[in-house]
Amino acid sequence: MDIQTVFDKGIKPVNEDSLLVADPIFGVFDGVSVLEPGAPREDGLTGAAIASRIAKNVFSSRDGALVESALQANDAIRKAMEENGIDWKRKTAQWATTASVIRIGNGSFDWLHIGDSVVMVVMNDGSCRVLGSGHGQDREILIEWKKLADQGIENIREALSDSMSAARNGEANYGDLDGDPNIERYLEHGTESLENVRHILLFTDGLVMPKEDPASDDDLHRFVDMFEKDTLEGLRDHVRTLEDADPKCWKYPRFKQHDDIAAVAISF
Repeated sequence: MDIQTVFDKGIKPVNEDSLLVADPIFGVFDGVSVLEPGAPREDGLTGAAIASRIAKNVFSSRDGALVESALQANDAIRKAMEENGIDWKRKTAQWATTASVIRIGNGSFDWLHIGDSVVMVVMNDGSCRVLGSGHGQDREILIEWKKLADQGIENIREALSDSMSAARNGEANYGDLDGDPNIERYLEHGTESLENVRHILLFTDGLVMPKEDPASDDDLHRFVDMFEKDTLEGLRDHVRTLEDADPKCWKYPRFKQHDDIAAVAISF
C-alpha cells in the first residue's frame, strides 16, 4: 500500500482543513467558513479550523463505527460553540466541517461522508466513481457568479453575500458536522470491497479542478489521469496554476482565488 498526501493552505493565514493519516483510518475535513464577520476566535484559529480539527481528533482516537465517531465529533463541535458563546442554531455563525473518512479492513473498507469533500474509488480497469453525494451544493450560487463575471462585475463575493447567507440558512438536502443533534440524517456511509481497487482518493474541494461552466459535471477521468501521471502534488500544482491565471475568479467561478487543500491517496 502506497500513501500520498497534500496539505496546502489557500488565501487565509491558516489552513482551515484537516488531514488524518492513521492507518487503517484516513480522512479529510474541510472547515466551513463562518459567514458572520467578527466571529470569535480561539488560539488564533477560525471557527472553521477549530471544527475540522475537533473532527479529526475524534476520528483518530476512536476504534468504533465511523458513524458513532461522526456523531461524537458533531457533539464535540456543538460543545465547543456553546463554550465560546456561539449560537449553533444560527447557520451563518456555526463552526462546521465536512468529513470524508475511510477505515481499511481485510478485503474491504468502511467509508463515511458528509458535506462536499470527496471519497473517490478508482478501479484497475480505469473506471472511477464518487461515493456519496452532496458535491454540487454550491452550483446555483456559482452559476450566478458566472453571470456576474461575464458582465465584468468586481468583488462578486460581496455582490452575492446575501444569496450566500440565504443559501446557508435555507433548507438543504445536505449537511456538515455543525452541532445539529439531527445530523445523522445527512451522513452517508457504507462498506465496499477492495477487490480490483487501484486507488482510493480523499480530498477537500480545494483540489477540485477549476471549470469554466459551473453547471457542468466534474471530469473525473481527467482528474484521475492527471493524478496517476503527476501524483497528488502535481495535481495540486496544476490547480494552483489555473487559479493563479484567474485572480478575479472570472474564468473559473469559485469563492476565493485559492482554497485550502487536504488530500490523501491510498494506492494498492
